Amino acid sequence: MKELKVELRKLLSKLSEDLERKEKLKDYLVSTSRRIIKAAGDAVISIHSERLEEADELIRKASSLLNEALKQIEGQIEYLYEGPLPQALKEYVEALTFYRVYQGQSPPSPAELNVPLKPYIYGLTEVVGEARRRVIDSLRKDKIEEAERWLEIMEAFYGALRELELYRSALPDIKHKVDQVRRLTEVTRGDVALATQRNRLRQDLRRLEERLRGTSNHG
Repeated sequence: MKELKVELRKLLSKLSEDLERKEKLKDYLVSTSRRIIKAAGDAVISIHSERLEEADELIRKASSLLNEALKQIEGQIEYLYEGPLPQALKEYVEALTFYRVYQGQSPPSPAELNVPLKPYIYGLTEVVGEARRRVIDSLRKDKIEEAERWLEIMEAFYGALRELELYRSALPDIKHKVDQVRRLTEVTRGDVALATQRNRLRQDLRRLEERLRGTSNHG
């Protein structure tokens, strides 16, 4: 019986060490994920404010934090799919993709980012919301062509993402996410169409006013 107690103590002591390491890693991931999410969120704000150098610096910060986190969980892939890290991955994908698209560049691939498919795809769906903000801001400034460009970007994302609705077992929320993208795109299409009509009406009234002024001066 004494030997059994000794063996159990040795065994549980080793397990305690493993559990302690897991607890420390979990705390680290919670803290680091929050920092990644904040840096990514701040980067999106900077992009909307057209402070691209600041956005670039924030994205680099998020990337550095993410790479360090990936090193810490090496060989423990469960942390890529559960816990706080998947949300951080999604936010990072959203920020970097929005940054690239804003500059007319191609979106990053999952392989380039070393990010699993689920947070990568869900991150792409979030970019559509940022694109809508660009449309609204452009319309507010009467930049119709710029609004139309961002609407085309939204439509491109929707067209690509809707092809993934088949894979609901691997992407449980994809139907809901794509529906959100569709609704945003449809509403935005209506906003742009209405703004375009108003702009044409203003131009027609301006031309009419100029003709009437010319006729009056000629008379």
